[in-house]
Amino acid sequence: MIGGVIGGVIAMSDALDGGLPRAVAISWGMVANPQRGPKRELSHERIVEAAVTIADAEGLGAVTMSKVATALGFTTMALYRYVTAKDDLLQLMADAVAGEVLFDSDRSLPDGRHEGEADDDWRTQLRRFAAQLRGVYRDHPWLGDLAVSEAQLLTPNNLAIVDLAMRCMRGLAIPDEDKVRALLLITNFVRASSMTERDIANNAAAIQSRLPAELISELVTEDRFPDLAPFVRSGSYLQDAVAAPGDAGTADSTGADGRSDDAEADFAFGLEIILDGLETHARRGGRAEVVRPESGWRDNEQLAEALTLDHVRKDPKVRDAIGRVRDAEGRLRDARGRERDAIKNALERGPRS
Repeated sequence: MIGGVIGGVIAMSDALDGGLPRAVAISWGMVANPQRGPKRELSHERIVEAAVTIADAEGLGAVTMSKVATALGFTTMALYRYVTAKDDLLQLMADAVAGEVLFDSDRSLPDGRHEGEADDDWRTQLRRFAAQLRGVYRDHPWLGDLAVSEAQLLTPNNLAIVDLAMRCMRGLAIPDEDKVRALLLITNFVRASSMTERDIANNAAAIQSRLPAELISELVTEDRFPDLAPFVRSGSYLQDAVAAPGDAGTADSTGADGRSDDAEADFAFGLEIILDGLETHARRGGRAEVVRPESGWRDNEQLAEALTLDHVRKDPKVRDAIGRVRDAEGRLRDARGRERDAIKNALERGPRS
């Protein structure tokens, strides 16, 4: 679901029990066009289409009721007769772009009404499903900025996406509730990786101009970062981290479609790890392995609870240990402050000749 499943599956609350949210009712065609004002020239669909066009060109922050009205040649009040709140408009935009996933699925996934045995090749189908979700995020970069809403669980295209994902997992032998968890895992991964790729692409040039390779090598030393330093010296660390799709000067690492090969490899790697985990989970019969803590071990929450006990808090050794921790934390803060100042001064001086 776009924003809902493409943003993460969330449980419905009692807030929806009193009736459908207006955006959901509109998405299902349950809200009639207003009797007053423009009837033929304006519609919910035209309003949503105009809003999506603005968001694609200028970002989600540019979408306002007045700007959408101007794009359509109507007054803002005319729009409010159709969509009474901007939040409703955003939910309708999310459902509209969700339809693009369903359109693509017609050419790559089996018909939902198909009768017969389930397709065992669930890995290939989930790869296609994830690629389709990712494509929507790339076509509509603003989508990651949309807040997740419970109402999105009920819009028709988002519900169809959940159905599509469950169809992809017909051949995956795990309980249905685990399939929903798998959908949550995949959609959260697609959302997070797409937003990261977008942000890196937007800021790559600025990052590269401010971070000379020589200075980075001076900062990332083997005594401070023993396992990372060799990778930084190889020149691959920053190149992989900030390479933007289609960056000038990176033709060797950019595919024919203008996308960074590194970004494609990173996405494929993460998705395969998820699919491997699902396969292992299925081999275990859908039973999650619970790791029990060792006897006598206490986590931070239990330790904090213990410190509320009067006899523990007043114990001389406990008080001494707490004091030592506070002193160490103070020294660490001072050291980090000096480190920040040193880095700032090094950046201002520039690379050594």
